[in-house]
Amino acid sequence: MKGQINFGVWVLITAIIVIVILLIFDSAIRSYILTNLSGLVSGIKSTSPGQLSEVITNFTAYNCSSGCSTFPSSIYYWTINFNGQNYTYYLNNIISVSSSTGNYSLEIYPVLTSSGELCSNATSSSQKTKILKIPSGKSYKIYYFSC
Repeated sequence: MKGQINFGVWVLITAIIVIVILLIFDSAIRSYILTNLSGLVSGIKSTSPGQLSEVITNFTAYNCSSGCSTFPSSIYYWTINFNGQNYTYYLNNIISVSSSTGNYSLEIYPVLTSSGELCSNATSSSQKTKILKIPSGKSYKIYYFSC
């Protein structure tokens, strides 16, 4: 009998110690688990349930030196800098950029053609290179005139 009482007391003491440890460290353990689990999904943000926030932003170049239409030739290239990355394509094609939602910087460079240098009218700045803040997920038409 003596051994059974000691075993029962030992189980009771162990249970009390475990409960006390859980009560003391419960908030620390819970915050540790939540922090680590939230870190696993922190890179995924959604605009609506079940949808990632990556969107397509399109840019099209238009030659407005005569009639504001797309450039007829694919000989020449145009370049934009969207949020620190350069994108270059033929003048008569659209540049498509995949990005997350938000506002980004857009830098538009002059276009060198056989008829001379063309500059965008994106801002009223006297500089040939234009820098704008624009929201992603929209389509933009960039109009070029003689500088």
